[in-house]
Amino acid sequence: MAVKTVKIIKQGTVIVEAFEDLQKAPALKKLSGVGGGSTVTLIESDAKILVDTGFDCEWNPSKDNIRKNEKMLSLALENFGLKPEDIDIVFITHWHRDHYGNFRLFESSEIITSKLAVERHGLDLTGVRDGKHIADGVWVMYTPGHTIDHASLILETERLRYTEKAGFGGQIVGIGNVKIAIAGDAVVSESYYLLGRVWRHNQDFYSEKEAIESVRKIESAADYIISGHGGMFAIHRDKCKLN
Repeated sequence: MAVKTVKIIKQGTVIVEAFEDLQKAPALKKLSGVGGGSTVTLIESDAKILVDTGFDCEWNPSKDNIRKNEKMLSLALENFGLKPEDIDIVFITHWHRDHYGNFRLFESSEIITSKLAVERHGLDLTGVRDGKHIADGVWVMYTPGHTIDHASLILETERLRYTEKAGFGGQIVGIGNVKIAIAGDAVVSESYYLLGRVWRHNQDFYSEKEAIESVRKIESAADYIISGHGGMFAIHRDKCKLN
């Protein structure tokens, strides 16, 4: 069996794109209200899986900001007819607050992350190994580099099609079976991918060599990428400057 649907519940934002000034861009974006939280993705298979929970303005640990983030995610889920208790599994790609910050909303869900992350951070959560299938058509791929314990999900969909109704007409587009990598910060955004760069601005950045190898693993396994702080895009092996 395979994945039925994939939906971006809340698209993340990037404090500094690969081509932007490292000082001015983050300052302007923070001033303008850009929060830098991660993308939140829903996978519907034999289980409902949420990948990362997002958390804007991770530099602001106040209770007000925590409540604001929880409300934003709850509303985003509501827009798709969901409540936190509808989610069976929450998969966290890595333990940076902009990715895990809202996980306590999901009291009835199983929280899963890499076994390395569980050991490194002393987490009382479910740790999974590289290659582990966590649902039909969904498996874990260790993607170290951004952190030593980073992991992504690879999924294979059933045959998909898109139907659009407009006035008296419309269209049906056959998509077929697709393999998608939900990459987390192994691929922060499309600009980092195309320019052949990796995000190395975190204190616990592990290895540029490993990060590049992780991108290549993702390229070999998938047709599309959902990036850690952006949307979905097709893999462009001929355009990516890593290659």
